[in-house]
Amino acid sequence: MKIQHPAVTSDVFKLVAILEFDLELDDHFLPTRVELFQDTERKRRWRCRMWERELYHMQMTLAKGKARHPESDEELLVERTWELSDKFEDFEAPSAKAAMKTFLDSLKKYLKRVAS
Repeated sequence: MKIQHPAVTSDVFKLVAILEFDLELDDHFLPTRVELFQDTERKRRWRCRMWERELYHMQMTLAKGKARHPESDEELLVERTWELSDKFEDFEAPSAKAAMKTFLDSLKKYLKRVAS
């Protein structure tokens, strides 16, 4: 699949797998999500994203005429793939299983370096 438009500057990737697990690093609880995407044209090309679920306290700043702006606690996904490597933006592997293994091996190496 290709999207023929000058604003589209990459290939199209399709989400093919999602993993979720919990990490604990130095008393920090990190609910983690990993998404694997396959290039729709080049079947051996992959993209992987790692997200961390974080809780943010938010206050609306656009409400007009109110003395107190509404507040809420919201859970957001924050991308953390860059902490491992930028190579996961577009990499080659023979299958989804091999692509995920490549990513998880890199994550394990990273955790060895940073975990106490």
